[in-house]
Amino acid sequence: MGWVLLGLCVPITLSANAGTPLMWAGILHLTLGNLMIGLLEGGLLIYWLGLRQWFFWCALGGMIVANYASSWVGYLILAAVKGLVQSITLLWLKPFFVVCLGVSFLLSLLMEWPVVRWILRCHGKSWKQALRRTFQLHAVSYPLLVAYYFSASGVSLMTDFDLVDTQELIPSRSCTVYYLSIDGASVMRSQIGSEHVPEQVYELEPDARHDRLFIRSDEEALYDLWLLKGGSPKDQEAQILLKDVTNMAVVEDSQKAPYPHIQPQGFPVPRTTGLHFGEVPSLWSETNSIYRTGFWPVEGLSANADSLRRFQASLETPFLAWSVRNAVEIDEDLLLFQLGPHQICLMHPPTRRLALFALGKGPVVVASR
Repeated sequence: MGWVLLGLCVPITLSANAGTPLMWAGILHLTLGNLMIGLLEGGLLIYWLGLRQWFFWCALGGMIVANYASSWVGYLILAAVKGLVQSITLLWLKPFFVVCLGVSFLLSLLMEWPVVRWILRCHGKSWKQALRRTFQLHAVSYPLLVAYYFSASGVSLMTDFDLVDTQELIPSRSCTVYYLSIDGASVMRSQIGSEHVPEQVYELEPDARHDRLFIRSDEEALYDLWLLKGGSPKDQEAQILLKDVTNMAVVEDSQKAPYPHIQPQGFPVPRTTGLHFGEVPSLWSETNSIYRTGFWPVEGLSANADSLRRFQASLETPFLAWSVRNAVEIDEDLLLFQLGPHQICLMHPPTRRLALFALGKGPVVVASR
């Protein structure tokens, strides 16, 4: 039954030291949970078959070892395919989870089947009969494990929102989105609410995962498009890409206040994608919106504590975890943000509608010229 835990190891690896309920649920499962599941499954075999003496201890010990082995072997397999997991988008989210649940059940069953056959070897049970018993064991323990992880996960993004076409989420005023391609080699431009095909406006060298675009005002009260490169503040580098792209854009608070590391250009730089969370700014207002994003995937996107609205959208599960970053309110209750490593989404929280706008990272939104 450890295969569900193994999916958890992928988001833990991707989000470093993830301090969330799901992480601690995984640690508890890995250290004590497999022991409890092994005792449960071994006890069921003893009860069903009336095992005595040496076979009694074989059943308990064998099922405990089988569960621990299943967890660690599964971790190695899932770590090898984590690149495939990262390629999943909102369009395939629900089918992906159904497949993951089915595959984890099947793989765990196949790994424990030989152990059950070994325990039953002196009772004249065939491989087919051992498979039936293994299936019965999983029919009891697997739903318990799924419920255990579900209680520690954040799934509202998958269960509470309708995935719609981008044409259903059009702002009242024209907006243009600049963003990096998935590989970071191109700067793309696309207008929200039009059939305009995204166009490449600048070519770059492929670079780090947390690179992003940002906006800085110039001396003529217009706004230039910049690229932020690097991870930690001491390694960051800012590069101007396009001048005078708009006359209305969001300049982040981190550029207005003192910043611990000042670039050679002589001004503070914004935070990288990994640290770009908190109060969500509004494109058309000098004050922030009622929304905020959290650091951990399970915090996702929510309404501020002082807001009368109760709202949260997040995705952190044993198989997949997506953080919300680079968010901006582009119209009243209409948000654009980066979801996970390479999805740019539109969301209207009051009507629970969500759309996949583009595949890319590090987006900024400006008023169309």
